[in-house]
Order: sequence, then C-alpha cells, then structure tokens
Amino acid sequence: MAASAVRRAAGIRLDVAIALAGCVFLLAWSTQTSAAEAPRETAAGVLELDTKSAYSHIRVRRRENLRSMMFVRDNGDEVFESRIDVTQPHVLQLEYPRFLAASFLLRPSPKSVLMVGLGGGMMVHFLRHVAPALPIDVVEIDPLVVRLAGEYFGIRAGYGVKIITSDGLKFINETGKRYDVIYLDAFLAPSAATDATGAPLDLRARQFYKSVQAKLNPGGLAAFNINRHARDAEDLRIIRESFAQAYIFAIPGEYVVLASNDAARVDAAELERRAQNLDWRTGVPGISFRAVTTFLQP
Repeated sequence: MAASAVRRAAGIRLDVAIALAGCVFLLAWSTQTSAAEAPRETAAGVLELDTKSAYSHIRVRRRENLRSMMFVRDNGDEVFESRIDVTQPHVLQLEYPRFLAASFLLRPSPKSVLMVGLGGGMMVHFLRHVAPALPIDVVEIDPLVVRLAGEYFGIRAGYGVKIITSDGLKFINETGKRYDVIYLDAFLAPSAATDATGAPLDLRARQFYKSVQAKLNPGGLAAFNINRHARDAEDLRIIRESFAQAYIFAIPGEYVVLASNDAARVDAAELERRAQNLDWRTGVPGISFRAVTTFLQP
C-alpha cells in the first residue's frame, strides 16, 4: 500500500490453484536480519540494493527471474512489498494483489482507476496486461519508490499510466477526477502517524472513506488492502458502516475488502459464476478468480 502519508500499511493468496502453491506465505514471510548490515542473500534472493528515504528503508533482492522490493523494519526484519517475475511481470507473484484483482468480479470493465501506493507496480503490470487501454493514475508519496519502480521493476509513466508523487490523502481530497475503481494499498515504516503495521492512520478514518466515495463514479468500487493487527476488527467495522456493500476476503496476514454503495449485494453463487467466466476469458497465469471467491467471508 503507499501514496498517502504512509507506505504500504486480486490470482490468489491460497495454497490452491495454479502457480500459487509456492506463493502462499510470501507476503507474510519475513527474515530476521541485522538492522546495521543487510545480509548478502536471504530466501528472497541476492541483495541488489539497500537504500533509505525519508519514508522507508528499502532493499531490492533477486532470485533468478524473481525480483522483490522489501521494506525493512526497525528491528531488521524484511517484508515483501512487491515481487515480480521480470520475464512476465503481469503474473502476480504475491497473494494480496490477486484479491485486489477480484475487483473485476464486481466491475468487469472499468474505464478509469486510481491506485494509492505504487511499490514495485505489481498491479500496474497486471492491469496493463488485462486491460491495455485502461487509464491508470498512481499516487505514491515516496520519490524513491517511484525511482526504484522504474529502475528495477519496469514501471514508468506513459501508455495510459500517470504517476503522481504526492500524499494520497491530499490527492484524493484535491483532485477533480472520479474513478470507476480506487485501489488503496499504502504503507510506510511504523511511526506515530501509522498503526503498528505501517498503515497510515489518516487512511483509516471515517472521513477518509467519505472522501474516497466522493471520488468514485456512480457504481464505483474501492479496494482496500488491510494488514492484520490488534484493531483490524474495528477497521473492518468502520468500512462496513461507511459503504453499503463490503466484500471481505480473509487471507493469511491480511484482509482485502471490496467496498461499494451498490443497493444490492452480489451473492456468492453469482460471484462464482462471474469468476468462472473471468478465468475462461482472461486466462492469466498465477490467478484463479474462482479460487479467490472461496476466501470471501459470509
């Protein structure tokens, strides 16, 4: 998550379905490292870069074709922010973006999207592949993340992608644009402005959800990635109270919530039917929309 006063605080997070077996715990996986010195190699791969910005401590690692952007916590733990296969970057390698991609179950033909948080641009690559003509605005607060996304992960502005280096909350409050889908995946290093997982507190307030709704087109959808933490039940409750419909996917280490103000809820059987059609129509490796639907909470 990262384009608002914070930094990262739908395939399938599951150990079922094609090309997922080895990915199930990647996002939740962390390695204990020395805060003073980065180990040359970990399970995530060989160290390519170790750098810091005003917002985050970031390492880039590579193991064969898999390149990862890691956020480093104060205790030295490295956690996956992004991972791509450099030979096929549109194939989602981590679990949570597969659930963000479940937005296509509810909005199969978006005409405009906003992403709050860039990271290594996993979702940008995915969207560019499944919807090449889709205009994508990305807001990222950290200029270093924007630079690394370009240098190491192949994400650059152009061909329908616009990257805005700004605070996500400020952008949402000030932009005159509206979107069919808004993806919110913003995290920073934990601080007084974030919760313990690094999720910006400003992005969890009721007023923020109202601001998001104001920037959605009629029938629009907001997709939230929420790391599990001591008060996540309260976060989920506030989202339910703020939107007419909330589809909550419970996956290891986090929740992904698709929220809208639709009057009617799409039932589980209809979602499964749509998922089967999407799997047949898109045929994207690394994601089974039908498997994603099995993680939906009642």
